[in-house]
Amino acid sequence: MPKADPPTTTTIEPAKEKRNERPPGTYAIWAMEVIGGTCALLYYLNLHTDYLKSTITPLTPTKYTPLKLISTTPLTPDTTRFRFETKRPRFDGELEKEADGVMAQGAWAVDVKDHLVQTYRTYTPVEYHMGMEVDEETGARTGYLDLIVKRYPRGSLSRFIHGTRVGTTVEMRGPLPVWPYKEKTYRNIYMVAGGTGIAPMYQIIHHVLLDSESTTRISLLYGSLSEEDIIMREDLDQLNEKYRDRLRIEYLVEQKQKQDKEGAGAVVVGVPDRRVLSRFTAEFNSEKDVVLVCGPDAMMNAVCGARPIAGGGINAQGPLRGALADLGFAPESVFKF
Repeated sequence: MPKADPPTTTTIEPAKEKRNERPPGTYAIWAMEVIGGTCALLYYLNLHTDYLKSTITPLTPTKYTPLKLISTTPLTPDTTRFRFETKRPRFDGELEKEADGVMAQGAWAVDVKDHLVQTYRTYTPVEYHMGMEVDEETGARTGYLDLIVKRYPRGSLSRFIHGTRVGTTVEMRGPLPVWPYKEKTYRNIYMVAGGTGIAPMYQIIHHVLLDSESTTRISLLYGSLSEEDIIMREDLDQLNEKYRDRLRIEYLVEQKQKQDKEGAGAVVVGVPDRRVLSRFTAEFNSEKDVVLVCGPDAMMNAVCGARPIAGGGINAQGPLRGALADLGFAPESVFKF
């Protein structure tokens, strides 16, 4: 018998699972969606939050912030108005709200640092403005801060500031409270200023007069060497014209020109001695009024006595001396800047 063929062995391979086939370009589409979603998130954060704005350095009283000098305006042969750029985030945080609170209290100042010798001096800005428009690239609102600085031959800080070039930065910290003005507290505020001592007075004048509900009247006696040395006279005259019912300005000069400049304030020859101050404060009421004094050392000594240089903060006033003490003013009725 013929041999039978051996049985054929058939190997059955397990069926392969079918791959979940996707249309070409699916992964590219997913990648584009992820990138688009990320861009949308970043755009949202940029537009509606300050999360990405770590480069914004607003003015703060807790540390020095570099502010860029953007312009200078000579006012007298030795006095200049310096304008510095300020920045704030799109949305104010606790730090900015704290700063606004200090500014709303009354007169405020900034410490200006000379980084070359690591020293500082306090100056009172005559103007501060913060714009509302936002730079979409940086997410910052920009504004400016103006300082009036007189150059003294031996003044380290004043020479440093006058030597600063437009486009470079100066470190400052603030706002720092100087005089806590309380609304509707005073009937009259008498101001005696000399030279750059007009800075805190100008700030307070704006603060008081812009309050439409306030009835406080202001009388300013502003002393200068001559009419040419009167700082910000045009600004002061404009305020005097606008608020004649609440603001009275008298310019006191040591050297009278042959012909008066046109202006709203009267020009009187003299110095702030006992006779002049007695006439200027004739209607003073110790229960309703206050006298503010700011100026060079010689004027301060003659009018009210020097203020302590260090220690004690804003309440460190020192003993009342000079013409105001001779006229019988109480220490609590006079504030020295």
